[in-house]
Amino acid sequence: MLWISEPAQLKLRMLLRFGDFTLDSDRAELRGPDGLVHIEPKPLALLTLLIENTDRVLTRDDMIEGVWGGRIVSDAAVSTVLKQVRKALGDDGRTQKYLRTVHGQGHRFVAEVRIAAAASAASRRVSEYRADGRPTLAVLPFREWDPSGRRSILPDAIAAEVISSLSRLRWLKVIARETTFRFRNAAMDVEGVRDVLGAEYVLSGVVHTFDGRLDVELELSETAEGSVIWAERLIGQFGDAHSLPKSIINSVLAALEITVSRHEAEIALRLPSESLDAWSAFHLGLAHVYRFNRNDNAIAAGLFRQATELDPAFAAAWAARSFTSFQDAFMGFLPDREAAVREAQATAERSVEIDPLEPLANFAMGRLPILTGSLGSDTGWLDRAVELSPSFAKGHYSRALVNVLAGRTGETRQDIERAMQLSPLDPLMGPMLGVRALSLLIDGRQDEAQEQALRAVRAGPSHVINAMTAAAISALDGKADEAAQLAARVRERRPDVTVGLYFLALPIVDCSTRDQLAGALSGLGFAR
Repeated sequence: MLWISEPAQLKLRMLLRFGDFTLDSDRAELRGPDGLVHIEPKPLALLTLLIENTDRVLTRDDMIEGVWGGRIVSDAAVSTVLKQVRKALGDDGRTQKYLRTVHGQGHRFVAEVRIAAAASAASRRVSEYRADGRPTLAVLPFREWDPSGRRSILPDAIAAEVISSLSRLRWLKVIARETTFRFRNAAMDVEGVRDVLGAEYVLSGVVHTFDGRLDVELELSETAEGSVIWAERLIGQFGDAHSLPKSIINSVLAALEITVSRHEAEIALRLPSESLDAWSAFHLGLAHVYRFNRNDNAIAAGLFRQATELDPAFAAAWAARSFTSFQDAFMGFLPDREAAVREAQATAERSVEIDPLEPLANFAMGRLPILTGSLGSDTGWLDRAVELSPSFAKGHYSRALVNVLAGRTGETRQDIERAMQLSPLDPLMGPMLGVRALSLLIDGRQDEAQEQALRAVRAGPSHVINAMTAAAISALDGKADEAAQLAARVRERRPDVTVGLYFLALPIVDCSTRDQLAGALSGLGFAR
């Protein structure tokens, strides 16, 4: 199912402003500096058509099709209606302030047009439109900059493909192309998008074409304060026109998952706990869950539980609950590991029961074999997660983790490269690098494994299992000082950690690798 939204607020009045005039097409009214302007229906329809097509010259055939429905109409009748439009605007064929004649071709509306919501619509808060808790994104038509002045369909094609791909995100409402593309030829800032469409986030882009190059500048803005929260520039060649949209989509998906989640968490932090809705509780939980310690994991679990209590059909929140229980078992945060495993399984099953097409639900199910040690050749749940959302970096990472534990190193590195490419700022970057390090160790590439293991512990927040891997690989590679320092840091964080806990978390199938790691960890003083 595609979550393409036609927001209810579009039923409210939308105003088109130019010069001293305001056109309210819903009420069929034109207002000027002295109030309501008398204008007949046909001239009003022609004026609306001209304003909605300011980027091009309208021929007489265009006007006849748009205003008279293609019926046979004389040139004199069209000229009469054009004169009535000019008269209503106080324009004439000499000044042509609003309506310009392009001899031999037709007419074009040349004044700058701005879109605004009627006062009653603008006064409504965006939060009123969040009936189901999901935020709304508007992807505006991408603008084109070409020194030659030529126009192509490429900007529209890229924006349309972005809308189609983003609409597959279960947690986001994406406003339909047919709605946002109505604003192609009108100036509208992010506040206008908020007032007219009720969107909390706006994605805009500029396509530059020159000297055989194709550059796309992207901006993601939040509409409450009008600030840019993410920007990116992608550079390619004209020959990349078919592959570039995929790069844009991947960049935008990664930005949405990380940047929007962080922004939503910041908003939730300002709310009293009793005022949190399911969506806010969920994102506040995400702000804690990737800190990889007992206390934050417990806070995240409580917030995800609150989200599912407020909205029992919130599949992603059930999957997030499964993730916190997974961490309880994986990291040994709770004394009863089996209870944590059962809870991880029950909440994952509940998530996929609610929404089998939710990538996070399939992700949660696909990670369960790590806890049970039943690492066969079947990665079906994780395969499904990345099929449902090919840009789901955590799905690729988790499949890599299952594969490396099972000894399938080639598949591991393919998925890790993909995950890191998709989400270079992912909060799981440290564990991703740790999985890559393990795959290199299994293949006997010890120097490379040690380099990646060190990168893993330096990549940001990570769990002690990752640090233990780095310590063990450093010891195996003859880097005794680095190994000792890493082991000391592990003990500072978790004095109770043991070799047994390490292999409960990482049930590595390859006996040789297990023996190597176990010997190195024991040599660093970790109890069996």
